[in-house]
Amino acid sequence: MTFDPESGKATMSWDLPDEETLDSLAARCRPFLLKGDPVYHAKVTNALGFFIQDAPDAIREDHRKIRESWRPLDPGDRRTLGYESRTGFVAGELGELVTDKELAYAWLYGDLVHADDGADDRVHGHDIDARFQAGALLIANVAVRAIGTLNFLRHLQREGYTGLEEGVFTERVIARTRRDLTLAKFAIAPVGTTVTALEALLDGATAHPDADDSDPEAT
Repeated sequence: MTFDPESGKATMSWDLPDEETLDSLAARCRPFLLKGDPVYHAKVTNALGFFIQDAPDAIREDHRKIRESWRPLDPGDRRTLGYESRTGFVAGELGELVTDKELAYAWLYGDLVHADDGADDRVHGHDIDARFQAGALLIANVAVRAIGTLNFLRHLQREGYTGLEEGVFTERVIARTRRDLTLAKFAIAPVGTTVTALEALLDGATAHPDADDSDPEAT
C-alpha cells in the first residue's frame, strides 16, 4: 500500500497469478468444494477419520485440524478468508459491504463456469478484477489444504493405517503433451476411400513385427 501525502491518494496493489493458470487450478480444485462430489473435502476427511479411530492422539489431533481448516472455505460458512470490501465511484457513495468469499464464489460460478446468472446482483459493483482477486485467494487456500490433506494421507499410508494400494499414489493423472503411438497396422488409400474399404485394407494388413499386443499405447 502506498500513500501520497501531497495528493492524499492511497493505492493498494496486488500481484495476482496469470488468469489461465488460475483457471486451470480452479478447475482441479473445485470438486473439493462441491458437496455432491466424491472428493468433497468433508467426505474425504470423514473417511480418513474412519481409518484412525485407534490411532494415537497426535494423529487424531492433526486430523481434526485439517478438517477444521477446510470449513471456512465453504460458501455457507460466514467467515471471511481475509477481507471485506465496498466499492464505488470516488465522488459517489460506496456500495454494500461484500466478503471476499462472496466475491470469490461469484468469480468461480459467474465468471469461470458461467453457472450463476445472479452473481452480479450480489457483488454490489465489484467488477471482474475484484472478483478474480478474491477468487485467487480462495483457490490458493483450497490448493494448500488439498496438498496438506494429501500429505496427511501419505503419512497414514506409511504408518499402515489405510491399507491403500500403491497405485493410488502413483497413477498418472496429468495428460502428456506428446503421444508416441506404435501403429500395429496401417493402410494407405486415395482420398475419398470409404470407411468400409479402409477397414478391409486394415483387416488384410500384416501387423508390425515390433507391435506388442499388451502395449496400451498400440493402436
